[in-house]
Amino acid sequence: METLKNMSMMAVLKLGIPRTELPKTVAIEVEKLESRIKSDWTGIFRRWDRDLWCDRDRVKIDWSGGEWRFQLYYDGFPVPAIKIKAGHAKDLGYLGCVMFLLPGNIVWIDDFKVVVEDRKFIFYGAYYSHAGYCWRQFKAILSHSGDQNRLRMEVEEGRLVSGGEGDEGPGTL
Repeated sequence: METLKNMSMMAVLKLGIPRTELPKTVAIEVEKLESRIKSDWTGIFRRWDRDLWCDRDRVKIDWSGGEWRFQLYYDGFPVPAIKIKAGHAKDLGYLGCVMFLLPGNIVWIDDFKVVVEDRKFIFYGAYYSHAGYCWRQFKAILSHSGDQNRLRMEVEEGRLVSGGEGDEGPGTL
């Protein structure tokens, strides 16, 4: 179970609250948490793609100011970067489907959660597939093995979501 302290510090990071507006002891704890996130999650990782490790495919991850930046590389060539910031619903388009290994055409991310102790973060959102003509919620858990820089993606699909069609977004999740 996550503590109120950890949830509060993560909220400060995700919302980008200036450290100068925090009590000194809290600001120090938030800085320690952010340093841990950066040391664990900033770098270039080998990508897990369903049932095999992709030696040629890499993901460069960076964390800054409450925002994740993912740069995918296929066969050594970069594709456009994906940026995800907390509190901002974000249409990641087809690249989101590639990143999160989803069978759709469009991905929206609504929020994320970092579990520092387990070296994983969790993204919450919905994806749209023209094949099924519907939005479906999902939770994607991204974790890595600290020593080998290998990413592992687990996706849990949820209920169908009512709302817009296609590029209009999933409506209210």
